[in-house]
Amino acid sequence: MNTSSRVDVVLAEGKPTAAAVEHTVTEPVETADVAPDPSRRTIVLALTKQEGRETAEALGIEPVAIVTPRRPHASVGIVADAIIEAPGLDRAVVDELMVNAGPSLATSTVDAS
Repeated sequence: MNTSSRVDVVLAEGKPTAAAVEHTVTEPVETADVAPDPSRRTIVLALTKQEGRETAEALGIEPVAIVTPRRPHASVGIVADAIIEAPGLDRAVVDELMVNAGPSLATSTVDAS
């Protein structure tokens, strides 16, 4: 099957001018209601499982795993699109938990072999 296409280009005379765009913000950006993507798989890092649940609830997401110092292997075997941290975590705790949660991040869907 042969397909051909033809494009007509029309050039207007004169110089283009910038049009004034009027934009009104109806609510502050901080309070804008943005629904989370339900297809995203998220792992929550927290000090306790309850704190992880509260963080996920505040963000309006359902985590696939909550990784805590007591349950560092909670994300083993799970593939995730994002890892979020509960507020108030020390950097050292985050680094410790990321050792186990980090490999769960989906980086590719293609088999490299």
